Amino acid sequence: MNASRKPWPISLGIFTIWLIVVVGGGLLQVKGQPTQLDELVKSQLIYGVLAAIIFLSGIITYFNWWNKIGWKGPNSSRNLRLLSLPALFLFIMLLIVLFTGLPSTRVLLIVIINTLMVGISEELMFRGVLFYGASSSFGIWRAAWITAAIFGLVHTLNSLITGDFSASVLQAFFAGMFGVWAVALRVRLDTVIPLIIIHWLWDCLAFLAGSSERLGLVLLFFSFLLFFYGIWLLRGFRSTVAPFDQNRCAGLSRR
Repeated sequence: MNASRKPWPISLGIFTIWLIVVVGGGLLQVKGQPTQLDELVKSQLIYGVLAAIIFLSGIITYFNWWNKIGWKGPNSSRNLRLLSLPALFLFIMLLIVLFTGLPSTRVLLIVIINTLMVGISEELMFRGVLFYGASSSFGIWRAAWITAAIFGLVHTLNSLITGDFSASVLQAFFAGMFGVWAVALRVRLDTVIPLIIIHWLWDCLAFLAGSSERLGLVLLFFSFLLFFYGIWLLRGFRSTVAPFDQNRCAGLSRR
């Protein structure tokens, strides 16, 4: 089979296996007992996510997709300025974490490792493999919305672990908005590596900051701001159904 000719159905197959590994691994780890995500992320390493990373690394290597999924440097160092808005949010989150206080060294290390694994796993899957497959068949604009919608919907499955469906729906809403601006940056930068770092820091600081009304307002404000920022970054791709074009992305990012 020539994988480069049928990346969309292959990417869907990879996604299905990845989802089974992540969700199934999580359910096995908590032994089917409802467990809050905060408690899980802060208390033990999440082995299902680690297994998903190993699976993705093997399958991407097998199909020789590393370059296609964005495992490379940005197309231009000038385009890194597009990361300024997410960086501002992360800086504010860092200040909140430092103000509220850090947990014990053990908890801090577990959170750092778990959120890094999640960042690697989810970005390789959604902004890497799935976006490559979708953009090859539907073009960038449609692929952006398809992958963002799937990214959001997947987060509703957290209710299988937490037992709290309403909370997972809210998380899915924020995840869907995250998916829009994350894939927009993937398109503009032509790399997934900065997104792994952003995703890692976003989750890490959110778990360390805990839950509060003030934090919720900050998250809500920046989620909507970054969502519309992502739509603005994708504005040049609405009228095209062409597959991913690195040169076109580089030209649009200079406007």
